Amino acid sequence: MAIGLEDAPSVQGTLVRPVTAAWFLKRSLIGIAILMVAMGGLAWLTYASIDPDGDGELAPKAAKAVREVPARLTPVDL
Repeated sequence: MAIGLEDAPSVQGTLVRPVTAAWFLKRSLIGIAILMVAMGGLAWLTYASIDPDGDGELAPKAAKAVREVPARLTPVDL
């Protein structure tokens, strides 16, 4: 049994839309908007996670002592 020309499926050409400057600009603006929303949300979540009472009475005594005692400089002879 031989396959003839009439048995082969017809190939239809698909139309590919050309990339225009408007298409590129639109996709770029959408990408930048998504990036801005994501980075803004990340910055807000980072800021919201900072405990405002972290330096209050709940802070460890050692951390308070480090801030209250000035640094002592020791001269070193070289």
